[in-house]
Amino acid sequence: MATDKVHIFGQQCQAPRCQAKSKRSGIQCRRAAMRGMRVCRTHGGASTGPKTTEGRARCGAAKNVHGRETREKRRKRAEKLRELRGLEGVMKLLGMFE
Repeated sequence: MATDKVHIFGQQCQAPRCQAKSKRSGIQCRRAAMRGMRVCRTHGGASTGPKTTEGRARCGAAKNVHGRETREKRRKRAEKLRELRGLEGVMKLLGMFE
């Protein structure tokens, strides 16, 4: 984590910088990160996450793996690919596929 000297209440101190970056310009946020976090309050440093087991399960079930792709879509795709590989193996045994 990058630390820079900042003036807080007229004194210089070193604080880790927020690691969030702008989507458009790619410039890093220069605010001080919250203690024990990588980001400032604005970028989610104050978030504590789900506390209950139901909340954690709901968050895990809803979470996307990447972009529009959910865990369920990845699971279905992997299942179909396993099925396709099995069919290719059968076709090779029958001499229909090289």
